[in-house]
Parts: sequence; structure tokens; C-alpha cells
Amino acid sequence: MPHPAEIARSLTAGRLPGVAQVPFHASPYRVRHATDHEGRPLLLCREGGQLDSALRPRDGEGDDTAVVLAVGESRGARVWVSGWASALEGIEARAAALEFAAVNPVSDLLDVDRGYRLYRMDVAEVRLECPTGHLTEIDVEDYAAAEPAASVA
Repeated sequence: MPHPAEIARSLTAGRLPGVAQVPFHASPYRVRHATDHEGRPLLLCREGGQLDSALRPRDGEGDDTAVVLAVGESRGARVWVSGWASALEGIEARAAALEFAAVNPVSDLLDVDRGYRLYRMDVAEVRLECPTGHLTEIDVEDYAAAEPAASVA
């Protein structure tokens, strides 16, 4: 039986649809996502789009934005990853696009920094809900160290 951290990493890997919730914004945003080698979610959005605008830091509030990424199977487990998202640019964005493409190869990654933007989340909290509704808090270090299963589709 897989460890809860492995299940959480598998769900956030980028093979399932995700939803981002940003404070001060009423609606959650559908988002294409993947994780980097450290388990940090990478969020792909159109520059100037609703999610990009929501993730931009508010005036005087630093260079990152609080966000919750929710990913789950229709009748299975669901994971919530909370943290702070920062926009990536230049070489850092290109390297993240390569990591993203290794799991979720979408054509818009070719336009990162030219119409599309990647955000990386620094993970602060991970919670896993099993199909029975039981909620488990996952240690962030355990989550980061876990290997995602290749079979989650």
C-alpha cells in the first residue's frame, strides 16, 4: 500500500486536472500543472489571463502570492497543496518548462516567456483526502521526498 505522501505526489505530478484558488478571488481557476523534482507545483497560465492576474502579488505584498492547488480523481483521492506562488522568468522559466514537459508535455510550454507564464509554488501545507472522506495532513518534507507513481493517469 502506498504511503500518503506518495499518493499526494502522484496526484500533483500533473497527469490529472487541477484547480487553483487564490485569496481575494471568488472563483477557482482550472490550471495545467506539474511538479518539479522537489515536488513544488508548477502552474502554467496565459500571460495577462485571469489566473496570471490573480497570481500577481498585490501592491506592497512582496513577490509571491498565496495559492491552493487542488487535484483529485473523480471518485478517488484528492490533494490540496497550499503555499506561495512566484512567477518564473528567463532561464529559470525555461528549466521549469523542461521539468513540466517531462510529465505534462503541452504545446504552450514552447511559448513560456512569450505569451505564457510559469509559476512555482513553495509548499507550506499538504492535505490528502481519501475516498472515504478521511483527511490526512502530510508532512511537507515527506511529500517532497516521495516519488510519484507512474500509473496515476
